[in-house]
Parts: sequence; structure tokens; C-alpha cells
Amino acid sequence: RIPRVFTLKGGASMSNKTAVLTQYDQQRKKYERFAREVEHQLRCILEEEGIVCNAITSRVKERDSLTQKIDVKSDKYKSLSEVTDIAGIRIITYYDSDVERAAKIVEREFCVDKENSINKREALGPEKFGYCSVHYVVSMNEDRLKLPENRGYAGIKCEIQIRTVLQHAWAEIEHDLGYKSEIDIPKDIRRSFSRLAGADKEVQEIRDFLETYREKVEAEISEKSDYGTPDCELDAVVLEAVLKTKPNFQELNRRIGEIAGMKIRVPAKQKDKQDYYGGTLQKLNCLGISTTAQLDQLAERGADLASYLADKFLRDRYKTEPEGATLPNTIGVFYLCYAQLILNNYSKERVVQYMENTSIGVLDERDPFVQNLLKYGREFAVQQ
Repeated sequence: RIPRVFTLKGGASMSNKTAVLTQYDQQRKKYERFAREVEHQLRCILEEEGIVCNAITSRVKERDSLTQKIDVKSDKYKSLSEVTDIAGIRIITYYDSDVERAAKIVEREFCVDKENSINKREALGPEKFGYCSVHYVVSMNEDRLKLPENRGYAGIKCEIQIRTVLQHAWAEIEHDLGYKSEIDIPKDIRRSFSRLAGADKEVQEIRDFLETYREKVEAEISEKSDYGTPDCELDAVVLEAVLKTKPNFQELNRRIGEIAGMKIRVPAKQKDKQDYYGGTLQKLNCLGISTTAQLDQLAERGADLASYLADKFLRDRYKTEPEGATLPNTIGVFYLCYAQLILNNYSKERVVQYMENTSIGVLDERDPFVQNLLKYGREFAVQQ
């Protein structure tokens, strides 16, 4: 008699399903290692290329999810290797242009299964915004498989999904609302997709504007332009350009770095720039300094005093710092602010209030610090 093969709902045979799930149980650990390795490689490459991501995550499909996939896909899968999304990587970028950059990197660094990959950004219209991810099915290339730690991954594929943070947010929201596909969504809600697609474009336009603005500011605030003409209102981009292009600020930083025996660090990551320049702008604002002309006047008036104060506070303090420690490129402006307090004859109480308003130091240390600051100011005045 010919053995009977049971067919499940949807058409998947019991024998195929059992074989695939058995292979899954046997190889799950390998797929987990594979997913983590691909995630690590992508994280390193994207960082090297200067692409800042909101998140890069990896996962392995759960057994229940695989079972449902086999049932739905009829008799498509006869072995685990035919399921291309057991391992999955998700790359979430901040900007639409970085989706394209990340996609090119994936195509360059991995073997892409074009038959099973899709760029939904090209295939779908803006009303289907939440589904506009780029999906690649990839495997490691020959060069990577030659490495001893990767040899066991030959023939294994994973899915890489790339989308913007706004696309990801909407995809998560529509999933939470219970819609499984875009055809399930009411017509009035589908119109919202177009507005969200427009928001993604506006975010990209803001980034492009800031890049153009930064280039323009750096050109204007240069040694040749003598940046007091025209005078610029201080913001993070302008302050960065001042510290990058103006010799008097670079010289002050050099002097302070030499005093402390440390190199000056220029922030590269956007988060560091926000911390450095945002905090410095707050200090300048507390002192009524809001334009490049006012900042330049402070540098001309107070650079020697700022350097003197740095010598008093930094020379001994940083002797215990580890080798390779650095100072931020805002350190010169930081001590110029102290110089401004002294030059404007601020009282001890007002200096303490300044430190409190700008979150400098801790409460118990502020009084003795301010006493020393004002003492050094008087010493400097006598020497002059």
C-alpha cells in the first residue's frame, strides 16, 4: 500500500511541516548566532560609513510563527533553508536618504537574493507609507565565509529590513491597531499615510537645509570675512563654525590644552555636538551674549584672563587624568564665561546663581569654588 500523506489546512503536508520544524529545533542556536553576527557586521559598517541609526536589531523567528507560515504557504517549504526569514535584521534610520545609503551598503557587502528581495519604496505609492521598507534576503559573501568564525554559515540566509523611524513608528501603530495589511485599513485612515510620507520628506528637507546652512555659516565666519560683518545670532551651528574657523578661539583652546597637558576634542557625533554646543550656548545666554560680535568682543577682552583661570583650575586637577584624556573644544568659551563674570564684577551670590542656572558643579562645592574664582580674578588684575 502507498503510505498516506496527511495535508494540513492550506495544503502543507504533515511530512514537510515535521521535517522543517525538526530542522528548526536542531539549528535554531546557529541561526541566533548568525543573526547576531550579521547585526554586528552591519553595525560596524554603518558606523564606519557615518550613518547614524535609531536602532539596529536582530531576531530569530519564533517556532509558533514559523508553524503558521508553513500552514499559510501551502506546500512551499520542504526544508528550513527555503524559509528566508528565519533570521531577521532591522535597520531603522532617522532620514530617508540614509535608507538608500544603507541599502547600497547591504548590496555591496552581502550576497543579495534578488528574487526574494523587494524595494517597497519603489513598488508602492505614498498612501502605503507604512509598508515602504526595503527588504533584502541576503547571505554572507565568499570573503566573509572564509573566516573561521563564519564557515558554518554557508547557505544560511536572513532578511534585512531598512526603514525610517517614522515608517517604523507607523508600522508599529497600525500593527497595534490590529490591521494586518493595507487593504484592511479604512479609506479615511489611508489618507493619513500620504501626510506621514510628507512628514518623512520634511525631516529630510530639514537635514538638507542644516547641511547647507552649516556650509554657508562656515564660509561667512571665516578668517577672511572678519565675521563681525555681518553679525550672526548664536546657535549651535554658528558656535561650531566659530570654534572651527576663528584663529583666536583655536589659539585659546591650544593654550588651555597645553596647560592641562591634554588634546582638544572636536565632537563628531551629533549627540556630542548637542551636549557641547547646547550647554555652552546656555552659559553664554545667561551672560547676555547672543551674537558672534559679542562673543568676539569677549574673546578679545577676556582671553588672557580665561587662560589664567584655566591654569589655576586645570594644571593640578588633570594630573590624575588617564593617558589620552581630552578636553572639549568648547573649553575656551567655558573659561571665557568665567572671565566675563569677573570682568563684569559679579558678586559671589550672582556667580553662584550662574553656576546653579547652568548646572555647573554640585551645591556643596560651589561656594569654595567661587571664592577661589574671585580670588584668582583679583590676582590677575593686580598683575596687569
